Amino acid sequence: MDPLKRRLIAGEWKTILDNSIKIYNAHKNKKGRKTIQWKNLAGIPEQKDSKTCGYWIMRYMKEIVEDKNLEFAAKWERRTNLIYTEKDIDQVRAEWAKHVIMFPDM
Repeated sequence: MDPLKRRLIAGEWKTILDNSIKIYNAHKNKKGRKTIQWKNLAGIPEQKDSKTCGYWIMRYMKEIVEDKNLEFAAKWERRTNLIYTEKDIDQVRAEWAKHVIMFPDM
């Protein structure tokens, strides 16, 4: 899930996410169902610079949330040359700006 294709120290991200889920479940008084099975999605679109990370992640999350059939895992399972274009990132910027502009000045 790393858009810059850097790898964290062996399993570090899994520990971070597992602990985050445990904390969330404890906060919501939910019992954890079972151990999470993590899957490496080597074909996620690669981020081509170091300046669009926030927008890139929002675009990535949007694609997952809007995937009603949960086909994104199969789509990104194998290594590909997919990238988000500047147009894709600009769309996220515009949607974000439109949402933020709706809040009145404080």
